[in-house]
Amino acid sequence: MPTFEIYVVDAFTTARFGGNAAAVVVIPHDKDMNEATMQSIASEVNLPMSAFVKAQTSDQALYKLLWFNPTAKAAFCGHATLAAGHVLLNILKLPATSIQFDSPAGVLNARKGSADEIVLQFPSSPPTVVTEPPSAYRTVLHAFTGLPLAETATAVFYYAPRANDLVILLDGIDDAEFAALDFAPSADAAREILTLNMRTAVFVARSQRDDTDSIARVFHINNAGFDEDQVTGSAHTIIAPLFSSLFGMQRIRAHQCSRRGGRMLIEMPDSDTVVISGNAVTVIQGNIST
Repeated sequence: MPTFEIYVVDAFTTARFGGNAAAVVVIPHDKDMNEATMQSIASEVNLPMSAFVKAQTSDQALYKLLWFNPTAKAAFCGHATLAAGHVLLNILKLPATSIQFDSPAGVLNARKGSADEIVLQFPSSPPTVVTEPPSAYRTVLHAFTGLPLAETATAVFYYAPRANDLVILLDGIDDAEFAALDFAPSADAAREILTLNMRTAVFVARSQRDDTDSIARVFHINNAGFDEDQVTGSAHTIIAPLFSSLFGMQRIRAHQCSRRGGRMLIEMPDSDTVVISGNAVTVIQGNIST
């Protein structure tokens, strides 16, 4: 019976039980695992995402990377990619300080930073503004939050076609108010107004803190309503070009203020590339038999 190393990693955090959790399964170069088994493992561990990595070259510089949530194969996942990089570069201590992942989202670069953070390079996902009248903005926000927006606040809506995500940029709201919002949503109402079959709603605002530039909360839309994503690397490939175009920021200290919370550093070396740096913590290490 084949046995594989498996790790549970909290990504975008320096503290256990923070950030966003992912399983990482390491498949040796001389072994195989079919996607049905990968899906079964992802369902069994029942974490937000599981990453499966297999070395494609003898020098272990290129890895095949696939992502699965508990019910389906995923097209892209930032936090599970960070977790995979952490396992390979910090736990297994590969001889190389940088590796590449051949993934459904293309070839992704990962390297180890000076403080053991993992530095990932992703394609940018720039959003475009949704041309709805201001009255619709407040109606949609009410549908998402279940309560009206403060009179001092404004909301502008954007759509990121590459990710199929809705982005709500809030202004006139402080960090504590943003974190305390009760996002008890009605996705159907928002869809009806915006006529977008989006998969994720990204709420973002500028932070008033000296050590933070952006604050965000991210929700995945499903038939039952919303599930809050604890920390989302993919959403920040949208936030980065948005903040770059609106505020001239090429370096963003980002905080996702979910229940578990997480932090990352985002940089845009060019208009097509988003570099995300974050820490990770190994919570569980073991073996799984298939």
